[in-house]
Amino acid sequence: MADRKVVLGAIRTLEEVGARARVFVSMPLVKGITPKGLLDHSALERAATREPFRRIHGIFSMDEGGISYIDHAPLYGDACFEGILIRNGIIFLYREHMDRLWRSAKGLRIEIPYSKEELSWHVVRTIQEVGFKKSESGYIRLVVTRGLGDLGINPKKCVAATAYAIVSTIKLYPKEAYQRGIELGLSRRTRRPGSSILDPRVKSNNYLNNVLGLLEGTNNLELFETIMLTEEGNIAEATVDNIFCVIKEKGYRTRPSKVRLLTPVGDYCLNGITRASIMTFARRFGYNVEEVPDLMPVDLLGPDRECFMTGTGAGIMPIVKVCRNLVGSGRPGDITKKLLREIERAMANPRYGLSFSANRAQVRKYIREKKSPIQL
Repeated sequence: MADRKVVLGAIRTLEEVGARARVFVSMPLVKGITPKGLLDHSALERAATREPFRRIHGIFSMDEGGISYIDHAPLYGDACFEGILIRNGIIFLYREHMDRLWRSAKGLRIEIPYSKEELSWHVVRTIQEVGFKKSESGYIRLVVTRGLGDLGINPKKCVAATAYAIVSTIKLYPKEAYQRGIELGLSRRTRRPGSSILDPRVKSNNYLNNVLGLLEGTNNLELFETIMLTEEGNIAEATVDNIFCVIKEKGYRTRPSKVRLLTPVGDYCLNGITRASIMTFARRFGYNVEEVPDLMPVDLLGPDRECFMTGTGAGIMPIVKVCRNLVGSGRPGDITKKLLREIERAMANPRYGLSFSANRAQVRKYIREKKSPIQL
C-alpha cells in the first residue's frame, strides 16, 4: 500500500497545479466519441483547418474537457510531446522545441493539423490565460497524438491527430537539491533500447521502459533518478535527463582546455535541447566537449570528477553520489556551478526564447526566424 503521507502530498500538489492550469485541446468532432465536456463549453471554437471534417479546439481548465478514451495516446502511447520551460517572461528555446516536435511527429508519421505559427499562437494564448507574472516559472507540456481510432493498433484507422497543451507550474526537485546535489541509482536489468528498437530522437509518449528503469534503480531508496544503461552496459541517460561527466585535468583552473566534458552519444539517448545548450556554453568556455559511446558508471567516480544531468524540468542538477559512491568531493563542483549560472543567465535573456506576452504578429516573426543561439 502506498505511503499515506506521500499520497496526500501528491494530492496537494495536483490541487495546486489544477487551481491555475489551463489546457488547449484540439480534436476532430465525431458524434458519440468527442467528449461532451468540450462540446458544451463556451470556450469551444471551430478550427479552420483544411481537413475534410469539423475540428474543434479551445482553452479549458484542467477539470474540463478531456481527450477521448479511444485516442491512441492513452491506448498505446502513440504520440509525441515536448516539455517547455517558462522563465523570466520567456518561453525558453521555444522554436527549438517546436522544431523537435515536428521532427518527432514526422518520425511517427503523425500529421500535425496546424502550422507551427498557428499552434504556437494557441500555446501563447493559453499561457496568457493562466496569467503568469514575469517572476514566476511555468511549464508547457505540448502533446500531439495519433488521435481517435478504433480499439485496434492500426494507425490507418485513426481519423486525425489530437493536440493539447497543458500550461501550469512544475517543480521536479526541491531548491536544496541544487545546492547539495543528489544521488543516482543504477538500473542494471532494464536497459535503454537502441535506435533499431525505439529511436531516442523521437520524443514519444512511450515511457514504459523509463518507468520500469526508475522503479528498478530507485527501489527502496530515497532517490529521484537512476542511470539507464545501453545493451552493452554503457551509460545511455537517466530516465528523463541526459548525463554529463566532467574530468578536470591538472591546471584546469587556469587552462579551460584541461576540462573535458563527456556525454553519451545520441544513439541511446534523447538529443536534449538543454543538453545541446550546455554543450554550446561549454565550448564557448573553451572546454573540450566529447560525445562518447563507452561511458560507464565507474567513469563518473573519482576525486577529479564532476557529474550532472540536464533536462527541461531539471535544468542542471549536480550529481554527488552514484550508488552510494562519491563523485568528486561529494559536493557540486565548480564547473557544474559555472554552467548552472550560465544557463540561468540564458533563461533571463530575451534572445533565447519567445516572450509569453507576444502578440500574433510577434509569434509569427519569431517562428520564422532560423538562427538558433545554441548548436543543435
